[in-house]
Amino acid sequence: MKKIILLIAFLTVVSAASNAQVLFNGASTLKSGNWCVGIDPMVATEYDNDFALFIHGGYGLGNNSDLNLKLGFGWGNDTYFAFDYEKAIVVGKPTFSISGGLHYWRYVGLDFGGLITFPINNTVHLTTGLNIDVTFGEDANEDTDIWVPVWLPLNCEIFVQKNLSIVIEGNVKLTDDAFTTFGGGINFYF
Repeated sequence: MKKIILLIAFLTVVSAASNAQVLFNGASTLKSGNWCVGIDPMVATEYDNDFALFIHGGYGLGNNSDLNLKLGFGWGNDTYFAFDYEKAIVVGKPTFSISGGLHYWRYVGLDFGGLITFPINNTVHLTTGLNIDVTFGEDANEDTDIWVPVWLPLNCEIFVQKNLSIVIEGNVKLTDDAFTTFGGGINFYF
Protein backbone atom coordinates (compact mmCIF):
# COMPACT_ATOMS: atom_id res chain seq x y z
CA MET A 1 0.00 0.00 0.00
CA LYS A 2 2.86 2.36 0.86
CA LYS A 3 4.37 1.86 -2.63
CA ILE A 4 1.03 2.70 -4.26
CA ILE A 5 0.69 5.90 -2.23
CA LEU A 6 4.27 6.91 -3.12
CA LEU A 7 3.62 6.16 -6.81
CA ILE A 8 0.45 8.27 -6.79
CA ALA A 9 2.27 11.14 -5.05
CA PHE A 10 5.14 10.93 -7.57
CA LEU A 11 2.77 10.88 -10.56
CA THR A 12 0.89 13.85 -9.17
CA VAL A 13 4.10 15.85 -8.90
CA VAL A 14 5.23 14.99 -12.45
CA SER A 15 1.93 15.04 -14.28
CA ALA A 16 0.07 16.91 -17.02
CA ALA A 17 -2.95 16.89 -19.33
CA SER A 18 -2.04 18.67 -22.49
CA ASN A 19 -0.06 21.54 -23.96
CA ALA A 20 -1.49 24.93 -23.19
CA GLN A 21 -2.94 23.14 -20.17
CA VAL A 22 -6.46 22.80 -21.50
CA LEU A 23 -8.30 20.03 -19.65
CA PHE A 24 -12.05 20.44 -20.18
CA ASN A 25 -12.80 17.60 -17.79
CA GLY A 26 -12.03 16.23 -14.38
CA ALA A 27 -10.54 13.13 -12.81
CA SER A 28 -13.68 11.08 -13.47
CA THR A 29 -13.51 8.91 -16.57
CA LEU A 30 -16.25 8.01 -19.03
CA LYS A 31 -18.03 4.67 -18.65
CA SER A 32 -17.32 2.04 -21.28
CA GLY A 33 -18.90 2.98 -24.61
CA ASN A 34 -19.93 6.49 -23.49
CA TRP A 35 -18.92 9.63 -25.41
CA CYS A 36 -18.33 13.25 -24.48
CA VAL A 37 -18.07 16.17 -26.91
CA GLY A 38 -17.37 19.76 -25.93
CA ILE A 39 -16.50 23.19 -27.21
CA ASP A 40 -14.54 25.72 -25.18
CA PRO A 41 -13.15 29.18 -25.96
CA MET A 42 -10.12 30.17 -23.87
CA VAL A 43 -8.05 33.31 -23.41
CA ALA A 44 -4.28 33.19 -22.80
CA THR A 45 -2.09 35.80 -21.13
CA GLU A 46 0.84 35.08 -23.47
CA TYR A 47 -1.10 36.18 -26.55
CA ASP A 48 -2.33 39.59 -25.40
CA ASN A 49 -5.47 37.95 -24.07
CA ASP A 50 -6.18 36.48 -27.52
CA PHE A 51 -8.87 33.81 -27.79
CA ALA A 52 -8.52 30.22 -28.96
CA LEU A 53 -11.35 27.79 -29.67
CA PHE A 54 -11.04 24.16 -28.62
CA ILE A 55 -13.19 21.22 -29.68
CA HIS A 56 -12.69 18.03 -27.73
CA GLY A 57 -14.12 14.56 -27.38
CA GLY A 58 -13.68 11.50 -25.24
CA TYR A 59 -14.62 7.84 -25.37
CA GLY A 60 -14.94 5.49 -22.38
CA LEU A 61 -12.77 2.39 -22.71
CA GLY A 62 -13.88 0.57 -19.55
CA ASN A 63 -11.96 -0.24 -16.35
CA ASN A 64 -12.18 3.44 -15.29
CA SER A 65 -10.25 4.70 -18.34
CA ASP A 66 -10.93 6.82 -21.41
CA LEU A 67 -9.28 8.23 -24.51
CA ASN A 68 -9.51 11.98 -25.26
CA LEU A 69 -8.87 14.02 -28.42
CA LYS A 70 -8.52 17.82 -28.60
CA LEU A 71 -8.36 20.20 -31.55
CA GLY A 72 -7.71 23.93 -31.10
CA PHE A 73 -7.50 27.02 -33.29
CA GLY A 74 -6.05 30.42 -32.36
CA TRP A 75 -3.20 31.63 -30.16
CA GLY A 76 -0.89 32.71 -32.96
CA ASN A 77 -2.98 31.07 -35.69
CA ASP A 78 -1.42 27.70 -34.93
CA THR A 79 -3.51 24.54 -34.92
CA TYR A 80 -3.37 22.46 -31.76
CA PHE A 81 -3.91 18.68 -31.73
CA ALA A 82 -3.64 16.34 -28.76
CA PHE A 83 -4.73 12.98 -27.52
CA ASP A 84 -4.35 11.37 -24.11
CA TYR A 85 -5.25 8.27 -22.16
CA GLU A 86 -6.70 8.80 -18.69
CA LYS A 87 -7.05 6.19 -15.93
CA ALA A 88 -8.91 6.75 -12.65
CA ILE A 89 -6.78 5.28 -9.85
CA VAL A 90 -9.16 6.13 -6.99
CA VAL A 91 -12.88 6.25 -7.78
CA GLY A 92 -15.34 7.88 -5.40
CA LYS A 93 -15.40 11.08 -3.40
CA PRO A 94 -12.82 12.30 -4.33
CA THR A 95 -11.68 10.69 -7.60
CA PHE A 96 -8.00 10.68 -8.57
CA SER A 97 -6.75 10.02 -12.12
CA ILE A 98 -3.51 10.06 -14.07
CA SER A 99 -3.11 10.69 -17.79
CA GLY A 100 -0.49 10.63 -20.47
CA GLY A 101 -0.46 11.56 -24.13
CA LEU A 102 1.00 13.50 -27.01
CA HIS A 103 0.33 16.93 -28.49
CA TYR A 104 1.35 19.03 -31.44
CA TRP A 105 1.25 22.83 -31.17
CA ARG A 106 4.17 24.34 -33.06
CA TYR A 107 6.25 21.46 -31.70
CA VAL A 108 5.68 17.89 -30.52
CA GLY A 109 5.37 17.24 -26.82
CA LEU A 110 4.54 14.65 -24.20
CA ASP A 111 1.71 15.26 -21.75
CA PHE A 112 1.35 13.85 -18.24
CA GLY A 113 -1.37 14.60 -15.71
CA GLY A 114 -2.63 14.02 -12.24
CA LEU A 115 -6.11 15.27 -11.36
CA ILE A 116 -8.31 15.08 -8.29
CA THR A 117 -12.04 15.84 -8.47
CA PHE A 118 -14.20 16.69 -5.48
CA PRO A 119 -17.93 16.24 -6.18
CA ILE A 120 -19.74 18.86 -4.08
CA ASN A 121 -23.01 17.18 -4.97
CA ASN A 122 -24.47 15.52 -8.08
CA THR A 123 -24.40 18.89 -9.87
CA VAL A 124 -21.06 20.58 -9.07
CA HIS A 125 -17.61 19.00 -9.42
CA LEU A 126 -14.38 20.86 -8.52
CA THR A 127 -11.06 19.65 -10.00
CA THR A 128 -7.42 20.52 -9.47
CA GLY A 129 -4.09 18.80 -9.90
CA LEU A 130 -0.83 19.36 -11.66
CA ASN A 131 -0.02 19.53 -15.39
CA ILE A 132 3.41 19.15 -16.95
CA ASP A 133 4.38 19.07 -20.62
CA VAL A 134 7.71 17.99 -22.02
CA THR A 135 7.97 19.91 -25.30
CA PHE A 136 10.67 19.27 -27.92
CA GLY A 137 11.42 22.26 -30.14
CA GLU A 138 14.01 24.78 -31.23
CA ASP A 139 15.41 27.87 -29.57
CA ALA A 140 16.00 31.24 -31.27
CA ASN A 141 19.21 29.87 -32.86
CA GLU A 142 17.31 26.86 -34.27
CA ASP A 143 19.13 24.52 -31.90
CA THR A 144 17.20 21.63 -30.38
CA ASP A 145 15.63 22.63 -27.10
CA ILE A 146 13.39 20.99 -24.48
CA TRP A 147 11.18 22.92 -22.09
CA VAL A 148 8.86 21.77 -19.35
CA PRO A 149 5.92 24.08 -18.59
CA VAL A 150 3.96 23.33 -15.40
CA TRP A 151 0.42 24.49 -14.48
CA LEU A 152 -2.08 24.31 -11.64
CA PRO A 153 -5.53 23.66 -13.15
CA LEU A 154 -8.67 24.94 -11.41
CA ASN A 155 -11.85 23.53 -12.94
CA CYS A 156 -15.54 23.72 -12.04
CA GLU A 157 -18.03 21.56 -13.94
CA ILE A 158 -21.71 22.28 -13.36
CA PHE A 159 -24.20 19.71 -14.65
CA VAL A 160 -27.26 21.52 -15.97
CA GLN A 161 -28.78 18.20 -17.02
CA LYS A 162 -27.56 14.61 -16.81
CA ASN A 163 -26.01 14.86 -20.29
CA LEU A 164 -25.05 18.57 -20.36
CA SER A 165 -22.55 20.51 -18.29
CA ILE A 166 -21.01 23.97 -18.20
CA VAL A 167 -17.26 24.08 -17.54
CA ILE A 168 -15.31 27.03 -16.13
CA GLU A 169 -11.55 26.56 -16.09
CA GLY A 170 -8.42 28.46 -15.20
CA ASN A 171 -4.87 27.21 -15.51
CA VAL A 172 -2.28 29.05 -13.43
CA LYS A 173 1.30 28.99 -14.70
CA LEU A 174 3.80 27.61 -12.20
CA THR A 175 6.95 27.94 -14.34
CA ASP A 176 8.30 30.56 -16.76
CA ASP A 177 7.70 28.20 -19.71
CA ALA A 178 3.96 28.14 -19.01
CA PHE A 179 1.28 30.82 -19.40
CA THR A 180 -2.04 31.41 -17.66
CA THR A 181 -5.34 30.65 -19.38
CA PHE A 182 -9.00 31.14 -18.52
CA GLY A 183 -12.06 29.88 -20.32
CA GLY A 184 -15.19 27.85 -20.23
CA GLY A 185 -17.63 26.04 -22.41
CA ILE A 186 -20.07 23.16 -22.59
CA ASN A 187 -19.79 19.38 -22.55
CA PHE A 188 -22.35 16.97 -24.02
CA TYR A 189 -22.38 13.39 -22.72
CA PHE A 190 -23.80 10.48 -24.74
